[in-house]
Amino acid sequence: MIGVEFTGRLGNQMFAYAFARMLIEQYGSESDPLVANFKRCGSSAYSSWGDSLQYFNVKPYTTDNADLILKYGSFRQRLSYLVYMLWTRLPLLGKSAYTLNIEQALRRIGLHFTGAADAAYPLVGRCSREFVRGYFQDRRFFSPIRSQLLHEFTPKQPPLRHNEGLYEQALRSDSVCVSVRRGDYLSEQYRKDFHVCTPDYYRAAFKAVTQRIAHPVFIFFSDDIAWVRENMTVEGFPCYYERGDDPVWETLRLMYSCHHFIISNSTFAWWAQYLGNREGKLVVCPSSWFANPDWHSNLVNDDFIFINT
Repeated sequence: MIGVEFTGRLGNQMFAYAFARMLIEQYGSESDPLVANFKRCGSSAYSSWGDSLQYFNVKPYTTDNADLILKYGSFRQRLSYLVYMLWTRLPLLGKSAYTLNIEQALRRIGLHFTGAADAAYPLVGRCSREFVRGYFQDRRFFSPIRSQLLHEFTPKQPPLRHNEGLYEQALRSDSVCVSVRRGDYLSEQYRKDFHVCTPDYYRAAFKAVTQRIAHPVFIFFSDDIAWVRENMTVEGFPCYYERGDDPVWETLRLMYSCHHFIISNSTFAWWAQYLGNREGKLVVCPSSWFANPDWHSNLVNDDFIFINT
């Protein structure tokens, strides 16, 4: 059994699923049941979001919003989990180096807890019950099964007819997916941890692309597409804009159908470029993923083109 607690929106859900899928691929079997808890996907700022994986061709799963470790874990797993949760709530101890040693020990009994900043995560021996809770935002966690993920992260539904023109531009030209993340990143709650990519970033990114590609076609995607239509264009090159009201699975497919990518510091945009599978793609990326100096990202590749935010 693999139990996964999902947090946040589709991009974060895909990271947790990809790690769980890696556990099944390396240590389990296709017959292992997958149990998913999406309770935290609809919390706080994400109140309008829930289970987004249901729209994709992922491994079948059952849902259960109980605490999966307490409900399905062995006695040893439940006891270790309770001690760990108590430890992380103690003042000055929750983020200590010793806590990281505890997390490494928990992996050996099938409890996988990790944050976005975790770098090395060697997989260990298989337990009969594995539990996944965290972000796992590192491509190395699942790079051996990329071809499998390319299939499983395709939407179940066919492309929507009103997007036929955009798909044609994306698939038949040197299309460039431009991701503009605004929304919650503009709030005081998130600004201390996340950059909002500036107009200067995008201008430099457009220049980097047009210097390398003779006839690019830019397709803009955003959680604030009205603002993008008013404020962003690339002089002298064709520009198209998403509608802004498509379901998340359709937007992701439109994005990864493009040839090249200018991404914001968004996990959703990162997955679009990762799923983009056309030869010779360019990926332009912010040089700094987080505003918080204590956070480090393992999402970027050496062959990305880095632009200051």
